[in-house]
Amino acid sequence: MSPPAPRALLRWTRFTGSPFGTGGDKRSAQVRALCVAAGFSVEEMRPPSNVPRWRARLVGGWLRWRLGRHASVDEAGPGLLGYRAFFYRDGLSRHRGARLLLWETTYDSVLPALARRAGYRIVALPHNLESLVSEAAFGDPRHDVLAGLTAEVKRLGLAEAIFTISKEERWLLEARGLSPQYLPFFPDPVLAAACRRIRSDRQARARADGSVAGPLLLIGSAFNPATERGMRWQLSQLRDSGRPASATVVVGPQTETRLADLAAAGVNVLGRVAWENLAQQLAACSAVLIHTVGGAGAVTRIPEALVAGVPVIANDNAARDQYGTPGVHVYDDAADFHAFVRAALPMPPSLPPPAAAEARFQSALRRLTGADHA
Repeated sequence: MSPPAPRALLRWTRFTGSPFGTGGDKRSAQVRALCVAAGFSVEEMRPPSNVPRWRARLVGGWLRWRLGRHASVDEAGPGLLGYRAFFYRDGLSRHRGARLLLWETTYDSVLPALARRAGYRIVALPHNLESLVSEAAFGDPRHDVLAGLTAEVKRLGLAEAIFTISKEERWLLEARGLSPQYLPFFPDPVLAAACRRIRSDRQARARADGSVAGPLLLIGSAFNPATERGMRWQLSQLRDSGRPASATVVVGPQTETRLADLAAAGVNVLGRVAWENLAQQLAACSAVLIHTVGGAGAVTRIPEALVAGVPVIANDNAARDQYGTPGVHVYDDAADFHAFVRAALPMPPSLPPPAAAEARFQSALRRLTGADHA
């Protein structure tokens, strides 16, 4: 007798779910893989292209009046808020699988309200606490971060289960009266296998002390303000220390434009590259550098680097969820930073999957869909 077909879960994420994409893509890929391993399939909500503008503005104006300016983290105007409402209703009504919504793009209060009204149970998987990572949160001194956080806590409270990507976000939501669980990032099977191939390549290159002689590698999406500021700090430190230009490589979306002034100082900025190129850089580098200034997004690059056998040099903000993890070298100031970049750092042990946390997530899916009693 053949096993039953997997039950389809509905998901809203603005990311592609590519194992080789951005950090958000990789988190979405991880979530999908865990769902499939638990016996479910995942149906993605897709935005429509034919919502009349007048209807969107009319509905959005009513929603803005009812829900207030903090109905969405980006304080969307009536047109955008109404467009989202039509999009959400269409996706919720079309879905024929389990009445469970995987809510990754937790930007507004409209989707969970509509989902609950349509009989869905909700599992929230915020990639960040969005109220703390928007440009306004640390770029506009007049922006009321606490009001935004209060609204975000309220909308996350509409979910039956919440899984955060960092321990700190779990702690903060618990302090605000919610009961989240922790689901750390770990590469999905496709990315994990690719990272293990990089580890094998690095083992072949390693010297007697376990280190790999190569350039320092900065990886980051420069369109993220917190990431750009951190990369600028590191590149400025390396430039001022007189480190040879050939010893620093920068990879990531928009780095070639936003960091162009530092590239002119002799740093090799590659911009966005294909995975094959990035894999070569990871295999040959001596360490990955990560530094974030402001923001609260959990870093997905650290687990990926550790599985690949690459030491990580990071400031305490970037490494806050990985304190004490072998292979993560945390600096508090410029002196510590320079000491680490001059050192021969050995390959770290491979990071094990967070099996217990993954099992808790999969158990929640079964419980909320009734699969435990099927």
